Amino acid sequence: MYGTLAISHRALDDLAEIAGRDTVDELRSLARPIEGLRILNLSVTGFGTGTAELLNSSVAFMNDLGLDAHWQVVRASSEIAQIQREMYQGLGGLPVEWTQGKTDAWLRDARMNARLLTETFDVVIVHDPQPLAIRSFVPPSDTRWVMHSHIDLSSAIDAVWMRLREHVEKYDLAIFPSLSFCRPDITIPKRVVPPAIDPTSARNMPLPPDLIENVLRQYGIDPARPIVCQVSPCDAASDLVGVVDAWWRVRETRPGVQLVFVLTTEAADAAGRASYDEIARLCHDEADAFVVSGNEIGNVEVNVFQTAASVVVQKGLRKGFGLWVSDALWKRRPCVVGPAPGLLEQVIDGETGLVAHSSEELASAITRLLEDRATAEKYGENGRRRVAERFLITRYLKDYLGILTELHRTA
Repeated sequence: MYGTLAISHRALDDLAEIAGRDTVDELRSLARPIEGLRILNLSVTGFGTGTAELLNSSVAFMNDLGLDAHWQVVRASSEIAQIQREMYQGLGGLPVEWTQGKTDAWLRDARMNARLLTETFDVVIVHDPQPLAIRSFVPPSDTRWVMHSHIDLSSAIDAVWMRLREHVEKYDLAIFPSLSFCRPDITIPKRVVPPAIDPTSARNMPLPPDLIENVLRQYGIDPARPIVCQVSPCDAASDLVGVVDAWWRVRETRPGVQLVFVLTTEAADAAGRASYDEIARLCHDEADAFVVSGNEIGNVEVNVFQTAASVVVQKGLRKGFGLWVSDALWKRRPCVVGPAPGLLEQVIDGETGLVAHSSEELASAITRLLEDRATAEKYGENGRRRVAERFLITRYLKDYLGILTELHRTA
């Protein structure tokens, strides 16, 4: 059908030491009534995003629980890929010029992809908004369809949202990471399932100190000096230039601080490219500023940069939850974030980190954490505890098993 992704075997028992044996046993008990349930997860990409990272772990663990879970990527031509990017931006609240011609092309692509859906599944879960219209062109059946929106739709522009809404209403259920991401005009049943991290993945597992030092030196980063790190997409919403501005302010009193950007995606639009070009220009002659492309590294390297960071930041985020912050909190890294809804669910100001509303506030918070290491360590410990309570993959699986059981019973 689409681009089927090979899923490596993952054993849920590997999580017992972290999440507790009782938690693992509870998940197996919850999964027993729906063993063999055939599930298809659809997304537009298989790597480089928080959604892809989440699916890579959750699909594997669902199979270990006895479900028949699959993950496929909807392929798109270059023309449709550009239209999908504009749709994504518009749904995130960015102004785009949406035309009837783009709607027609998007629907033609959805109709074509619907014809490729030749296998039978009990549940189909669409994890990105761009392929949602596929549901409208699939013949009636007993299959239950779920929209899992990982982005904030609350500020979507009308020109795009109104084209999508009629197709959303044909789904059996909608899942959002937070109620604040939802829209009041969605009338189908809704559930909240916050995202989660896999503590046993290459992105979050403990790393030996010599590996961390070797990787840092490969990139010219001095392991002995403080590091401020932001992991984020390369887009305007991540405010990369604002982070550079804050870093410059920090260096006025802390001249040895290094700055590391890990960009999980390439600039996919004019605003993103402008943002990248600007930080590339600003950092070009800065010996202590590093811009690393996610296309050139793997999850181990991302782990290294976060683990080595003195402070992890995420200045701005419009569309998504920003789960890289939970990755950092799990590693006991103190975090400073902007006031975006998903970030505020992870970082509690003055408890698991600090919230900054401007470059000036970001610089002040970074400086404070660099100078007051006792507070930084306290935030790190509190942050790991918050992730353990709210954002581990075991909690995500429990939420999903409840939803799948509900769908199975009402089929």
